[in-house]
Amino acid sequence: MTDLMRVRFGSHLYGTSTPASDVDYKSVVLPPAREILLQRVAASTDNRRQKAHGEKNRPGDVDEEAFALHRYLSLLAEGQTVALDMLFAPRWAMPSDPHPLWNRIVENRHRLVSRRAASFVGYCRTQANRYGIKGSRVHAAREVVEWFDREIGNHGHLAKLGDAADSLSARLALGDLSHTGIVMIEQPGQGRSIPHLECCNRKAPFFASMKDARTIYARILTEYGTRACLAEKNEGVDWKALSHAVRVGREALEFLGTAWITFPLGYAPHILAIKQGNVAYARVADEIESLLERVEQAQTTSTLPDAPDGQFIDDLVCEAYGEAVRAA
Repeated sequence: MTDLMRVRFGSHLYGTSTPASDVDYKSVVLPPAREILLQRVAASTDNRRQKAHGEKNRPGDVDEEAFALHRYLSLLAEGQTVALDMLFAPRWAMPSDPHPLWNRIVENRHRLVSRRAASFVGYCRTQANRYGIKGSRVHAAREVVEWFDREIGNHGHLAKLGDAADSLSARLALGDLSHTGIVMIEQPGQGRSIPHLECCNRKAPFFASMKDARTIYARILTEYGTRACLAEKNEGVDWKALSHAVRVGREALEFLGTAWITFPLGYAPHILAIKQGNVAYARVADEIESLLERVEQAQTTSTLPDAPDGQFIDDLVCEAYGEAVRAA
């Protein structure tokens, strides 16, 4: 097995390491000829200390993960963050000189990357869902439900949402209903638009009853669950996971806008502050939600190609594996 490149990964690459950080290496390898011929090439291999269930890494622990060339290029073609971080890793992060084949990969990276940033968006969204970053949306939904409770007391639960339009407009004008607004939606076949209350991407028409409209937003509180509600109170938050979500979102914006990712990260102190829980939860929540929206927009305006050069990738793997077999 031949190392094509090996890089010091994670916090040491990002510029967010502390004395308590473990050491993480990623590498791309050329598999042995025998494994190639017998079609037994492992897509990736791990070498790390065996830990008890739920045990985290300790300072000084070393984790190694190696990707076979074909697997690495496949991850890169998908736009996976781990592969992109490795592609743009600078020489100072590598403990030894990379193989000439890796240099060739780097020289042709414009043929290997694309605007496929689904992994960026997916990672941010997964962290948001898993670790309760929707706490700010929980708060918004609760504000709206409380407004409904007051207005139902004034108008009755059978009144139409439109009957409380003046009160709603007044609250919105004050700016104290977050993630909330009034939108006009055209009615199919009617040639007219109807005002709707929108909160957290849920819409209720003004002709709906107060009771039915309230149910729509009360359901958000149930759907987001206990974890998100704890997050609203700044409890039970996995700050490390949220710091990764912010990092990935910012990397995505740089990559989609410039076809490049710079290491160490210029915003590393901010990422480290989030990781250590030294940034207000509401600020992190707003930042991740904003990053999600900006990354999705950046995908549509990026000048990166729509897809990587699949033929070039196939030729690269065939050539490299073929030479390995012939040399053996």
